[in-house]
Amino acid sequence: MGPDPVAGAGADMRHDYLRTSCGRELTVGRLALGDAHHPAARVFVDLGQCSGCEGTEWAGLTVAEARQFAQAVLAQAAAAERECQARHRAR
Repeated sequence: MGPDPVAGAGADMRHDYLRTSCGRELTVGRLALGDAHHPAARVFVDLGQCSGCEGTEWAGLTVAEARQFAQAVLAQAAAAERECQARHRAR
């Protein structure tokens, strides 16, 4: 199952795919580690490959880390959007 050309959840609903404007294919999904007595839920982010890149990188995050990461990404996106709008108004 390959990445969706735009974004969306895979057929098993365990992965989301995003193709960036530079062609990198990101995958975000869930990992079920441990056993029934000691479950260890994790979220992973796979940065995929892009032209000119060597290999791929990924990170496995705890649920709390994944939430912190999501908050940080949303905060940075909002700040970037504000800066872009401010520059546009300054013209």
